[in-house]
Amino acid sequence: MSELLSEFDFNFGNELVYLLRVICAAISGFLIGFERKYRMKEAGLRTHTIVAIGSALFTIVSGFGLEGTDPARIAAQIVTGIGFLGAGMIVFRKNTLYGLTTAAGIWATAGIGMAMGAGMYVLGFSVTILLLLLQFFSHCKSSLFAQKKTTTLLIECEASEDAIEQIERIFDIENVQRSKLVKDAQGHTMLLTIESFKDWSVETLLRIMKENPFIKKIDNTEI
Repeated sequence: MSELLSEFDFNFGNELVYLLRVICAAISGFLIGFERKYRMKEAGLRTHTIVAIGSALFTIVSGFGLEGTDPARIAAQIVTGIGFLGAGMIVFRKNTLYGLTTAAGIWATAGIGMAMGAGMYVLGFSVTILLLLLQFFSHCKSSLFAQKKTTTLLIECEASEDAIEQIERIFDIENVQRSKLVKDAQGHTMLLTIESFKDWSVETLLRIMKENPFIKKIDNTEI
């Protein structure tokens, strides 16, 4: 009986270690998911936490670090499964891919979960902090890290000799293109096209139209 209890105590101690690994994976997944949820992305807190927990659990039950086991087979299946999950988050809309960062984040979170499941705590938490810092700096408003987005504005305005000069002055931009001249019941109108790296909000465009009555319509398209 004492031998059985001793063996049970030993196994119970291992179970506590494994549980600690899963908890560490959950913490890492929670932190990454919280950042994604804060930015209102498709996959948020619950998804990243569950992916980290599942990856850690599969790594543990695969017998990672034990003699006579082949954990590489389970690890390969985790990577494949996460690949399918991430692919479902990528969509193509208006000639632009969306969800690539979210899918990559799920993939990296699975890797962190596997590291925690293998007992690599320092590596797992270090990569977690690295990912959080990367997301922070890539979304900050500093010109060094900010991503440039080209906004194409299609502006319909009254045709006049100085219309293009006025548009250049209003939007503080050069190289305004006139794509079409239209005659209607109210006279002649021009359709102008400008490209800018500025992020034009709807409120700003409405204010510009209100302050400049000769501008009839503005459509913006982000690239």
